[in-house]
Amino acid sequence: MRRFALGAGILGGAAAAWGLFEARWVELRELELPLGGLPQELDGFRVLHLSDLHLGTLSPAGAALDQAVDWANMRPPDLVAVTGDLVRRPGGGEKLEEAFGRLESRHGIYAVLGNHDVDDSRDPFIQPADLADLDAAGVTLLRDDERTIEVGAARIQVVGVEPAAYKEGRSRPVERADPEAALRILLCHYPEIVRRLPRGVFDLVLAGHYHGGQICLPTPWGRLRLKDLRGTYWEGLFATEAAALHVSRGLGTSFVPFRVLARPEATMFTLRASN
Repeated sequence: MRRFALGAGILGGAAAAWGLFEARWVELRELELPLGGLPQELDGFRVLHLSDLHLGTLSPAGAALDQAVDWANMRPPDLVAVTGDLVRRPGGGEKLEEAFGRLESRHGIYAVLGNHDVDDSRDPFIQPADLADLDAAGVTLLRDDERTIEVGAARIQVVGVEPAAYKEGRSRPVERADPEAALRILLCHYPEIVRRLPRGVFDLVLAGHYHGGQICLPTPWGRLRLKDLRGTYWEGLFATEAAALHVSRGLGTSFVPFRVLARPEATMFTLRASN
């Protein structure tokens, strides 16, 4: 019995050590994304997608964000999109401002909130932070709001969804979409928003929330993802009826500071004109 307990302890310690290591092992991805109808003048436009930072607790999230910022600054994106769950506790606000203050982007950083940012979570350690000073770090926070960017003769619209309004069915991003914009990007913490969108209103939807499952167990039937067992769009690119959808695994963690078979990620898209 003693040997069994010792073996279980060693195994548990090794698993925890690996989970902490993987939570810092950021996957830095560069992908080309063809979009139908994209004008040639936007061919090559680069978008950095970050999500689920969860700053403010003793976790590897801050180090993961630093890796992503340093990597992105080696070849700065045209636009940065951040899809929610920015901080878990008020102390994370300073780290957020510092990191985003270093992040270079030709046309700005645009962010939406997630459920952790508005205290809509089962996480017992969460304390919503005041993010009113994000402007000082060059971040435009979109709360059921939109911004338009001029790139040459082309107009790009970025629309953001407020998480509380989304959960209550009050958010109306379709009504904010500009049909004259050459590229329409929707930011929402929840990927399931694509089910509420008519086809062709938005060209690209960026989301997060699921962390790729955060802690995943291999089974003969695929990965058992322990975060939000009923998730649908866990991670990656999807060609949905509404639009192209990318769901980021994010950079931080919730509840526990571990990841298993769900590395943190930062993704840089190069948009390509496609028929």
